Amino acid sequence: MTLASRRRFRREELIDATITAIYEDGLKDTTLAGIGKRAGLSPALVNHYFDGKEALLEATMRRLLRNLGDDIARRLPAEPTPLGRLHAIIDGCFSRRHFLPESMVAWLTFWLEVRRNPRFARLQRILNHRFESNIMFALRQMVPEPLAADIFLGLTALIDGFWWAYALDAKRVQPAQARRLCRDYLASRLPPSALSKVGPSTIARPKRGLRPSSTRKARS
Repeated sequence: MTLASRRRFRREELIDATITAIYEDGLKDTTLAGIGKRAGLSPALVNHYFDGKEALLEATMRRLLRNLGDDIARRLPAEPTPLGRLHAIIDGCFSRRHFLPESMVAWLTFWLEVRRNPRFARLQRILNHRFESNIMFALRQMVPEPLAADIFLGLTALIDGFWWAYALDAKRVQPAQARRLCRDYLASRLPPSALSKVGPSTIARPKRGLRPSSTRKARS
């Protein structure tokens, strides 16, 4: 294993350990010592790979966002129709790995910290912007702008609502059920002419996925 590969491996290990620590201890009691212990590293080595707890937490949130973007991108066909693009976004949002207990707790923890943490707030703004860009890109090809904006608001409210409902009580809703209900919502709001479109998107595509770009080079 090269030095660069070892650094990447260690960083990923520490992010995994951070997600576990947040799940087991809560964000307030998550420490570099506890994270390092789970990863088999000393706090000094944790600081070698990340510039403190805040940088490690930011990298962890980036991982979650990257996973979400990857799950959506994998579901996009090579030449997606507008409706196919929307279905890929819905299906990616309800990918099973986001609903594992540790991942779900990490997501909710970061969301609750967005108002207090500028780093998290910036990442959330990037996610919101790209989410809106991708969904509106598809909707504008099917319906007029005012209706597209209404459908966007309704769809994102459903997605967020199902996430919170699952987090509070996993028995209330399952990912497959949430996917179906979101698709049903689209079918109820889109005109038949839009639902019957089978051709690929006809204007320039937005960036694939929803991952935020990294603005800081990883420490060696």
